[in-house]
Amino acid sequence: MWRLSSVVKRERNTVTAAAKKLVNHHQFRLNKHVSLHQRSLSSAATGSSSPDVAVQLDYYMSLQFAGVACALVNDTYQSKGINNLHFLPTCPVGEEAARVRSFQNANPSTLATLGSVEQNIFTPTLYDDPSLNVTAVASMFRRSPLCVASLGPLKDGDVIGAHEDTVELLQRIFPKQKVVASPRGTKNTDLLDGTYQGIQAYTTTEIPALHHLMESRGMDPNAVTFQVLEDVVSGSAAPQLGYSQMLFAANEALESADRRAAANAFLAATFDGWQYAIRNPDEVIEAVSEAQKMLKLDDESNDHWYDSLSFKREMLALTTNHVKETFVGDRLGVLSPNRWSKATEWLLQDKKDVDPLFGLDQTSLWTPPANLLNGNELAREALEDAKFSAVKFEKTYGRKPSLAVITVGELARYEHSQRRVQLYSNPSNSWFTKTDVGKSNGFDVTEINLDETTTTTDALLSEIYRIRDNVDGIQCMWPLPESIDSAKVYNAVPLDKDVDGIHYTGWGSKYPPVTPAGAWELMKAHNVDVQGKHVVVVGRSPIVGHPMAHMLREAGAMVSVAHTGVDKDTFQGLVGQADVVVTCAGSPGCVQADWLKDGAEVVNIGTTFCEKADALLSD
Repeated sequence: MWRLSSVVKRERNTVTAAAKKLVNHHQFRLNKHVSLHQRSLSSAATGSSSPDVAVQLDYYMSLQFAGVACALVNDTYQSKGINNLHFLPTCPVGEEAARVRSFQNANPSTLATLGSVEQNIFTPTLYDDPSLNVTAVASMFRRSPLCVASLGPLKDGDVIGAHEDTVELLQRIFPKQKVVASPRGTKNTDLLDGTYQGIQAYTTTEIPALHHLMESRGMDPNAVTFQVLEDVVSGSAAPQLGYSQMLFAANEALESADRRAAANAFLAATFDGWQYAIRNPDEVIEAVSEAQKMLKLDDESNDHWYDSLSFKREMLALTTNHVKETFVGDRLGVLSPNRWSKATEWLLQDKKDVDPLFGLDQTSLWTPPANLLNGNELAREALEDAKFSAVKFEKTYGRKPSLAVITVGELARYEHSQRRVQLYSNPSNSWFTKTDVGKSNGFDVTEINLDETTTTTDALLSEIYRIRDNVDGIQCMWPLPESIDSAKVYNAVPLDKDVDGIHYTGWGSKYPPVTPAGAWELMKAHNVDVQGKHVVVVGRSPIVGHPMAHMLREAGAMVSVAHTGVDKDTFQGLVGQADVVVTCAGSPGCVQADWLKDGAEVVNIGTTFCEKADALLSD
């Protein structure tokens, strides 16, 4: 895997995704906010009763809308120019799009009416009734947390209780069980009382609530099992449900500059709110409570909400983990056409001649700048492919693929690991949580941590010899202490178990290290041509800079390798001559934008966490 923050910039755009996070959209499209503010003032002057923006949430105000709550309580919507924001009453499940259409029709002067819903509801609903005239524009969750919970494996003929709008979906995924519509408010109790053998649930809400409820009854919470629907592999494929907490808009919101400005302002404020929630979790629970009072959208009476601080913290962490997965380029909430298409094809697979992009905004209302080429979604797709391969491996061989990770001493880049996971990632895909990543994606990962003061070259070699016949892959974390003979150690890792590509340049492996391999895939995906070009690689480490330069030479580039030890004037001149610059030094700001020649392309790999800025900074 490669860094999700790796990005490519064209034509002197050297602000990285991480740096963009630092400014948190506060200067986002200011010109559009001005026009919206002017419109708001004119509405007040004429006494118009129609709001600037109206919103139909698909559930009561709760922690799953923490970003919306934070934006409300912190007056972020108003700061973006929305002076009149109206939230519609909650509606029956599956009617969100109809409510949005009805409100927009009744209030044509409202600039933008938006709603939230899951793609697995939105897409079939819109297909059945195109007159709804709504379009998906963004999403709060990249992946559906929808699952089926049970007290043990489901057997043929078992009954699964589900929301009425997902009965057909669940029956398709669980053909050997009987899926019936069931009460939404008592689902956890119904499962524990044996009314149903399985229930529709969400990993962000019902599952943690179910654990607390079982503990209160003296039951073992580990007795409950749940299958995330997108992980239920049948044959050669898994369900593709697409996005959850997806935001859609009445089509009028996309038709003119002032309407687009209103919709854009709502999205910018909402995802600013989510950034605040991610960074300040201790303040969010109170913000949601305050938003409930402001909107009078209190939580319904149900048994999948447990009124305790520990439950609320757990739910918030699970929710923000989903939200962070929507980050692309310079913002949260971005819809990937590729992911959208896969879900559309799966959801409408029995329909003919359906455009895979059906229902998706194609006017770039909420997308990163065109000259900011990002690797976020590419990395996620690679991890999903690896997960699917691991599942097939286990079915074939009766065990999970296994990896041993050996670390000697404390690595400097791990110093801020917990904060970095909180801000940018989650335990299922972070470099810093390898065991959890393995567990989430179908791999058995064993982490071996050795004391730097007592580990010798021979001791480390003995550890490698001990494990190398018992695992499928070995990763020996770089850098090793200076007292250890790195060449001997790396040479002891068998070529066929070298998952880190340490043999790439010296011992004939065809697999490069993961970071330069990821950067190279990113360049190919975005058509960064290096054939016959002068490429400057800034950085010379054996696992990034050196193999990156080798790969570029193999692709026909004329490569110069620079590093921060070079005289500044020489360094600046070299960078200024380059057609393509690849930075992997781990030295924030070592390359300046005004050094680059017109048309130069920049591939940034190196990022460093700055404690003072509380953010990742790029080279």
